[in-house]
Amino acid sequence: MKKILLAIFLVAFAFDATPREYMKVSPDRPVVDGQRVYMIRKGYSRRDKVEWVPFKGEFDNFYYEQGYEYTIYVEEYNPEADTIHVVKTIARDNSEAYMKQLELKKKREERAAAKAAAGK
Repeated sequence: MKKILLAIFLVAFAFDATPREYMKVSPDRPVVDGQRVYMIRKGYSRRDKVEWVPFKGEFDNFYYEQGYEYTIYVEEYNPEADTIHVVKTIARDNSEAYMKQLELKKKREERAAAKAAAGK
């Protein structure tokens, strides 16, 4: 009997029809078209070269705290949907190395903007 139940469970798990994927949520929530949005991108690692896109909806089963980058595991992402169902929060990145990386990026952008302004 236990073997039958185990087999049924494994078959049901194997045929889970809901596609799932990893996403990142940016530490910032900018204003786009007069509305504060989440910046999200598909992918798991920082090496993924997918662009950040604004998401005007909300998350289900997820607590967001501004200032932290999150890696989440979600059911299939539909850009037209107003809710993304989060299956699991994988990580919240606020490590010192990450914060230093953000600081250096901001300084590079400021230098580039100053250089561009001086060149005009």
